[in-house]
Amino acid sequence: MVLTTPLRTYIGHFLSQLVEAGVKDAVIAPGSRSTPIAILLRELPEVRVTMALDERSGSYFALGIAKAARRPVVLLCTSGTAAANFLPAVVEASLSRVPLIVLTADRPRELRDVGAAQTIDQVHLYGSHVKWFQDLPTPGVDGLEYHAAQVAARAVHRAMTHPQGPVHVNFPLREPLVPEPGPTAPALMGPLWPANALASADALDSALTWLQTSTRPIVALGPQAPQLPQPLLEHARNLHLPMFADPLCDNSRPREVLTAYDTFLRQMPDLVAPDLVIRLGATMTSKAFNQWTRAARLILLDWPGGFRDPDHHASMTIEGDPASALGALFEMTQPADPGFLQTLTAAQERARQRIGAVLQSSPSDFEGRFYAQAESLWADTQMPVLVASSMPVRDFDTFYDQGYLRIYGNRGAYGIDGLVSTALGISYHAGDVLAVLGDLAFHHDLTGLIFGQQYNLNAFFVIVNNRGGAIFSFLPQSELDPTLFEELFGTPHRVDFSAVATLYGVNFRRAHSYHEFKEAFLDLRAVKGLRVLEWLTTPRQETARIHKRLYEAWEE
Repeated sequence: MVLTTPLRTYIGHFLSQLVEAGVKDAVIAPGSRSTPIAILLRELPEVRVTMALDERSGSYFALGIAKAARRPVVLLCTSGTAAANFLPAVVEASLSRVPLIVLTADRPRELRDVGAAQTIDQVHLYGSHVKWFQDLPTPGVDGLEYHAAQVAARAVHRAMTHPQGPVHVNFPLREPLVPEPGPTAPALMGPLWPANALASADALDSALTWLQTSTRPIVALGPQAPQLPQPLLEHARNLHLPMFADPLCDNSRPREVLTAYDTFLRQMPDLVAPDLVIRLGATMTSKAFNQWTRAARLILLDWPGGFRDPDHHASMTIEGDPASALGALFEMTQPADPGFLQTLTAAQERARQRIGAVLQSSPSDFEGRFYAQAESLWADTQMPVLVASSMPVRDFDTFYDQGYLRIYGNRGAYGIDGLVSTALGISYHAGDVLAVLGDLAFHHDLTGLIFGQQYNLNAFFVIVNNRGGAIFSFLPQSELDPTLFEELFGTPHRVDFSAVATLYGVNFRRAHSYHEFKEAFLDLRAVKGLRVLEWLTTPRQETARIHKRLYEAWEE
């Protein structure tokens, strides 16, 4: 059986239109119903095709490529539960604003809702987690290729229009599904370029009035805040505007921003609070920061349609290019009183001294040592860094000082799933990656390591193994009966991660002290391929006590 000419033409024009719009990568999970799309994708020389043995890992791998490349990636699967396995990554892409073009093959309409095999309801399968959905007509009628090309162009346009995110195109296909040889169908139209919307002058004038009448204004760079050019950072310093940088903002931690605020805000409850916050990006990771700024006026600078105010706190939202809007405000305003910036800078310096003192007195297997020395350990490698949700991102926030690192995290939905695959997707684009994961997060996505083995990728995984879910030791659940707490929340395990060396061809090392860890880290960062360094760190309960001592030390 062969693919009819209308089907080859129909799908071919759709895929060529994706290429015309800027698609360069596709991740394919194998399946029967998606056969013609997979084969015709493979024929396109402009598209780098990656095969995923399972849909969940494959979807997170695509997410990692799209994060690093900052362009849409095609994700393809067959019908049925295969498509359902994309859902967690689609949710993360939606909330972290990553462009994905999700293509799902489907049975034709006459086989829906009649008990046909491998058939589920795929119409609006991902609900509100995609920006746009199209259920294409079943091919076979001449002229539909123009509709298919238009849908492809619109799909990329919607995915790349801010706020960026995933879109879903469902392909109902009839047999036969195997294509016959034929020419590649060309694109039928040019790309649709996303608008680069600028904030309105009236909105900026209103914000300027608040900024100029404020006595203690600050700027917060939250997760996914855009990278600001160096002159803009220096301009903020010249205006005496304190800038607070979340570890997951695109700026990482340049010298012009405050970074130790989570520590000093916990220990200075009476520190005078700002009266105005201008925030770019999502809500800050630090709970202490969010509580400290609760009474201040909040101006959100975000792309149209990107409303992010879970605390219902915003006094004003200005839609448009956030970096351009901030620059416009800086150009129009006058310098603030330098006293507030000086107070905060002094508090940060004191916090850093306290952090150093606590680290010096902590056990040699305390994980905070790694984050504190991050700059000297890996900054010169230029490797992008993926930090897991839960404890790694919080420890990074607390103990890492300042420097220019490209930090990634799946903090859209705050999950620990799919992180191994996401890291390898980043490596697939960037050439290498350092991923700092907890033991549970690493175990959750072990199957993702197959991408590194299959495509000879370079990736360095650090497993911070505190033998379970450490984050719960910092939450009210820790006050429960110890036996009950360990069963329901601590989730201790006896997994021997050294087995990955045999299973996936990994260069594996294990460390018990920081001295052993540092030695192994420097050895492994000097080589290529898949590397895993497991660090058996301080037990969870002791880690919580050290953090508590960090805050108590402030009063000494």
